[in-house]
Amino acid sequence: MTTVRSVKTAASVNAVRIALGLAGAGLIGYGLLGLPTQLGPAQLLGLLTWLAAAVLLHDGVIVPLSTLAGAGLTRLGSGLRPASAAVLRGALMTGAVVTLITGIVLKAQSVARNTSVLEADYAGHLLWLWTILALAAAAAIYACERSARTGPGTGESQQKTRP
Repeated sequence: MTTVRSVKTAASVNAVRIALGLAGAGLIGYGLLGLPTQLGPAQLLGLLTWLAAAVLLHDGVIVPLSTLAGAGLTRLGSGLRPASAAVLRGALMTGAVVTLITGIVLKAQSVARNTSVLEADYAGHLLWLWTILALAAAAAIYACERSARTGPGTGESQQKTRP
């Protein structure tokens, strides 16, 4: 049974959501109307092309790959405890993001005309990152699984009492 107070609260929450949605739509409209006055036709076309490519890249590449990776991790980590699976997912996500950023830097390094710009060994550092990340994740997963397997009350350090 709903009370009058909960109905009023739900109505006020809906009113706030509608007001925020309208305010957001208004700001987006204001920004879109300002684009032609701030950008020239060539810049506007470039922006629209970039936005279209970003949508295609996100929906056509990133979402399917992350869905496949998530399904694979679920299958791979199905025997793991939730904490261990979270460590595995976090390590792989961290490595993937750093690899993506490093890929951009490596591309910039390959086309740089000035040899003093981007002179670090980014590929070597990325290899070290993945090595350390794999070792740290394996150690953390091992610790989580071992502590869960022994669990409270099953450790050998507990004092045995007589009945």
